[in-house]
Amino acid sequence: MSPKYAEIVVALQSRIDRELYAVGELLPSEAQLTEEFRTSRSTVVRALRYLRRQGWLRGVQGKGRIVLGRPAASLTALPLRARYLLQPDQRASLVGERRVVASPRIAAALNQATGASLLAARYLLTADDSRPVGMSTVFVSTALTDKVDVSCDGGLVPYIERRNGITAHRVIERVGARAATEAEIVTLALRERRHVAVCLITVLDAASSPFLAVDAVLSRESPDLLAIYDL
Repeated sequence: MSPKYAEIVVALQSRIDRELYAVGELLPSEAQLTEEFRTSRSTVVRALRYLRRQGWLRGVQGKGRIVLGRPAASLTALPLRARYLLQPDQRASLVGERRVVASPRIAAALNQATGASLLAARYLLTADDSRPVGMSTVFVSTALTDKVDVSCDGGLVPYIERRNGITAHRVIERVGARAATEAEIVTLALRERRHVAVCLITVLDAASSPFLAVDAVLSRESPDLLAIYDL
């Protein structure tokens, strides 16, 4: 179960997104929110403090808290390499989608049981000249498995935010390198350096619950990716 303050954060963010609390309006008072959510004042204050730090609200002396609206998309502040995988453009082609059994690595990233059934969408990443430069597999948490269309435009994270009332608040990124498998050598047409960069990105909501993970394999022979990943 999510912490109570996180439930309040998510509820208030949803209301602001739906303009139930319009930009420039005062948010209900701490006392009103405490009564509505049946919790302590300290829990409400913690939630409001978090929203203020994230740029959703602004405190005004003697008045309360004014709604600022959704802050600038958090994904824009991420490193280019993370945005490249989380917001695929025309260079990413959907290869297929299917249910898979969660490996220990992916299960740990999404806080799921090992062996859980997850929706997985696989993409082929290409350069501007259509050369294959990487492959990525997007895994969605079990709670969202039946609520996601992997063929959506603009990336799954913005789609999930719009359709499911979830806001991406934090991203965990793990980057490394390893020898390429035979299948990767063929798919990515590797020639000289038969090593690939590997990247696992996990996206978490306001309650620090992971809801999406991207597991990517990237060619070290692509000038574009060499620049993005400093390889």
